[in-house]
Amino acid sequence: MRHGDAETRRRGDLKQIKKVNWRWRESKFSASYLLSASRHLRVSASFFLLVLCFCSSIFPQQKVSTGWLWQNPRPQGNPLYAVHFAKDKETGFAVGSDNTILRTENGGFRWQKQFSPSDVTLSGVFVKDKKSAIVVGARGTIFLTDNGGKDWRRSVVEAKDHLYSLVMTGENFQTGWTVGTYGRILKTTDGGETWKTQTGETSEQLLKVAAFDPQKSVIVGTNGTILLTDNGGETWKLSKPCGNVLMASAAFLSAKKLVAVGYGGCVAQSIDGGETWAKVKIFSRADFLSLSFADEKNGFMTDANGMIWLTADGGLTWLPFNIRTNPKLVSLCFADQFTGWAVGDNGLIIRSDDGGYSWERLSEGGREDVNDLTFFDKDIGLAVGSNGKTWITNDGGRDWIPVYSGVEENLNAISFLDAGHGFVVGDRGTFLRTNDGGASWGKGVSNVTEDLLGVDFVNKKTGFAVGANGMILRSDSSGAYWEQFESGTRVWLEDVKFFDEKRGVVVGDRGTILLTSDGGLTWKKIKTNLEENLYAVSFYDEKIGYAVGANGAILRTEDGGETWADQESDLKINLYAVTAYRRNEAIIVGEQGAVLRTEDGGENWEKQPNITSKSLQAVVYRGGTELWIAGRGGSILKRSQAFSTVRIAPGPKLPPILRLGNSKIKPKIRTPLLTITDDGDIPLATQPKKEKEN
Repeated sequence: MRHGDAETRRRGDLKQIKKVNWRWRESKFSASYLLSASRHLRVSASFFLLVLCFCSSIFPQQKVSTGWLWQNPRPQGNPLYAVHFAKDKETGFAVGSDNTILRTENGGFRWQKQFSPSDVTLSGVFVKDKKSAIVVGARGTIFLTDNGGKDWRRSVVEAKDHLYSLVMTGENFQTGWTVGTYGRILKTTDGGETWKTQTGETSEQLLKVAAFDPQKSVIVGTNGTILLTDNGGETWKLSKPCGNVLMASAAFLSAKKLVAVGYGGCVAQSIDGGETWAKVKIFSRADFLSLSFADEKNGFMTDANGMIWLTADGGLTWLPFNIRTNPKLVSLCFADQFTGWAVGDNGLIIRSDDGGYSWERLSEGGREDVNDLTFFDKDIGLAVGSNGKTWITNDGGRDWIPVYSGVEENLNAISFLDAGHGFVVGDRGTFLRTNDGGASWGKGVSNVTEDLLGVDFVNKKTGFAVGANGMILRSDSSGAYWEQFESGTRVWLEDVKFFDEKRGVVVGDRGTILLTSDGGLTWKKIKTNLEENLYAVSFYDEKIGYAVGANGAILRTEDGGETWADQESDLKINLYAVTAYRRNEAIIVGEQGAVLRTEDGGENWEKQPNITSKSLQAVVYRGGTELWIAGRGGSILKRSQAFSTVRIAPGPKLPPILRLGNSKIKPKIRTPLLTITDDGDIPLATQPKKEKEN
């Protein structure tokens, strides 16, 4: 059952989400996402990790020379799972899903993307100095660099477990541990070049490791696990001060003092090197995700509700502080009692210079979902998304400018007649229109409260919208007012395309396809023998079109929607958007960052390499490198290389209403009519100017 939530609706019903999305999307092998997801899905951590391992063997991806550039967020939008800085507080690395490695040389105010030899999710990082760092990740991955990340070399280990965390300690950081699935513990004594297995007498998933010196180390994991050693890992002692809840992180304050945190508001402290533990009362049931201590007194931790907690007495008392947007921060690193960094969902990187009381954003761009976008030429474009967000770009997407929409409902679909006149629909019957290319928006009156998911205008007066509970609306007043028509169904209708004022096609849930030849007065249901939801439809001309949906459903019609042929993509994932740009060529996007392309009318579909596994919900193609894809977490990416053998064809012979560029209004640079001075996000950081030396 779906309940009208846009985030759920655009990704299929709850059953499909549990079956597909959580199995792969955004959680890939990460301890951080294990922490944030397992509790809410009411599954065991062990089961969750088993599923992740299963998927790693089914869906390997290769992202070498993928030809994509992040336009939003920047520097990138994949989830980040770990951050660490060298003692100079200038050199730092952040790692995350989809082989993400970021490096900074100025305290995080500028980040550079780096590439490792393999495509895996990376979950842990330790920075030794300006040149040297180590990262760990899925399938036993350990990479080292000695030149600031210009080159990464693999440390050969026999273990193929997913590694979640690592720590280095001792003189020149020669001694270290990394931990992972099924109780895996690896130790190095040569700076990470080689690793040997140690036995912790547990098969639990080990999520975090910290060390005081080469002899003393602590590991935490699932089922309440806390392992301690005071002899370099020859033996490990098991403690469970928090019962069987998942333990997320731990830290040494001194040789004898330790703090460990976990789910259910559990904070435990030891003052005798882990021999005994005492739970700290903090009067919260929040799930704690990360922990960092700057010294023996000043500590910091984050929870799943987006709060940061501070202590100044070694963890005896904690005070919560709110961060704007309540981001889920999964990794903390404090270099001293004032300066710290944190990372989390959608590529978010933030920094504090006052001991965690206030935070500024080091990553740029919005993180609301992008539900639809359009481009009028290679430079001028527009996007809409969750929480009433709209953006315009005047430079091909290099910069996206927020525009005041006047609404807070999720905006789901766009229809433009030309570069000036456009229409947007959203949740709770929301309808917006513009005559200046999206620089300003006015509201229309739909007289309905159902969520509207698709819209298509055939001229400046006449348009159609579809949505929840079989909703079909028609306007003959440029969207100022709408009339409801009977569709004959109560399933969710997801998308609509009209050839002229009379003939149109609607697609929706449970394989629903509806046709009208009288301007929406009556609708004919087309038999498809398909049970999957259909989320989008696109036509190249009045005859050739494609519809896509759940579990890899792809349909093609050659008679304007009267009959449809089922096509196979070999990917049983949800597909959310399609564009047909030649008679036999189309591009589809969907879950797991999927981009599919056909050049033979759908007989074969090629999966294009990508640099993200985010769910993609919109696609625009104008030929060559003018291809944009967008979706979850504000993700907008553009091709930096043309698809091989793909060239845009001359425009099809269509009535003018099906393509842009038939109006005298030409694309032009726009400035928002109302400037948004505060978009509600975490304030953007500004690098302080260095004082000149006398």
